[in-house]
Amino acid sequence: MHADTTAAHTHDVAAPEASEEDLEQQALSRIIHAFQTYAVEAEGEVARWEKNIRKLSPELRAMVPELNNKPGHARKCIMENASFFDGLVAAALADGPGQGLDVIGRLDNQSQTHRASPNDVDKVRYVLKNLVRDWSEEGAAERAQSYGKICTELRTSLGNLDGKDGGEQLRVLVPGAGIGRLCVDIASMGFHAQGNEFSYYMLLSSAYVLNHMEKAGQHTIYPWLHSNCNQMSDSDQLRQVHIPDRAPADILKASSSGSLSMVAGDFVEVYGDPKARETFHAVTTCFFIDTAHNIFEYLDVIWHVLKMGGHWINLGPLLYHWADAHTYLPTEEMSIELPLDQVEKAAKALGFHLVRKQMVPATFNVNPRSMLQTSYNCVFWTMVKVPRPHKKPTFQAAYGINRRP
Repeated sequence: MHADTTAAHTHDVAAPEASEEDLEQQALSRIIHAFQTYAVEAEGEVARWEKNIRKLSPELRAMVPELNNKPGHARKCIMENASFFDGLVAAALADGPGQGLDVIGRLDNQSQTHRASPNDVDKVRYVLKNLVRDWSEEGAAERAQSYGKICTELRTSLGNLDGKDGGEQLRVLVPGAGIGRLCVDIASMGFHAQGNEFSYYMLLSSAYVLNHMEKAGQHTIYPWLHSNCNQMSDSDQLRQVHIPDRAPADILKASSSGSLSMVAGDFVEVYGDPKARETFHAVTTCFFIDTAHNIFEYLDVIWHVLKMGGHWINLGPLLYHWADAHTYLPTEEMSIELPLDQVEKAAKALGFHLVRKQMVPATFNVNPRSMLQTSYNCVFWTMVKVPRPHKKPTFQAAYGINRRP
């Protein structure tokens, strides 16, 4: 199975004379470099552990002899994770020209000792946790809380059409597709699932999983290695997780008619295009709508891409991702933060009819063995596209709203 991927857009800011293609290549080069230098950055962290341990007196270290052994065990875990990322990068470079990832020339100029930014380091490590959520047995319980409910609701909403609508395969859009498990599960139901993803970290990882993982347990990773706090034991922190729990191709064998594609890029830019109008029978959003700079735009684009009578199934909280961006970014980013009742009000005004709604508990990338367990009280609703109360152009066109000042 080979995911169909188009060019992506990034948040990176560069000199005005740089072309869009140059910006894309610079961003991708930086991100691949962050994957490549994972071991260097992780070794620096373990060295810090050792430095602090050495500050303890021999008497104190003797009380907990495991302190002296942990760095050595951690280094073995780092090498396993680094080996996984090396495979991911090699696959990206091998697939590159056909996937819009032709960056080999730029990477030749990158020094392996050049430090990745703290933000890039964190995002590389975040990939490990997302792999657990989407593609491990350990993540099955968390997937059931969200993906499972969405798939059941999708079957309820569209199942009577048996994957077809007048001979046309039913198309389901999955914005914020991440590493692709929800897309694969939906495709296995007989639908055409189209995933959309903005992050190169997720795009490269999903391409590796979807195109290069052929059997269960093909890789071993250590996803919780970098979380020192709230651990029950070193063995919990340094435990291995096998991925995938099932090969994507094996999951898709459940359906002879299901299919899958991936489209890279900003959700509003890609699907706000007039050509995308009324091209999907359903949109499923899972922990996604709060990634919006302007949630009105998201609602408008979801309505735009749905066929009349199409279903929007949403599950997630309202942890608006850009709400505190002004505290860590040099430029101010737009962020509209509506409470849930006002999101529903806006959806109704923009042409949605609420069919079902409930609040359900769900976690996201939670370590099941951690002393810290965070669960969201998520809204889980199904809405149907209906004619808008008043004829008007799309919200973006009508009001000229931009996500950035």
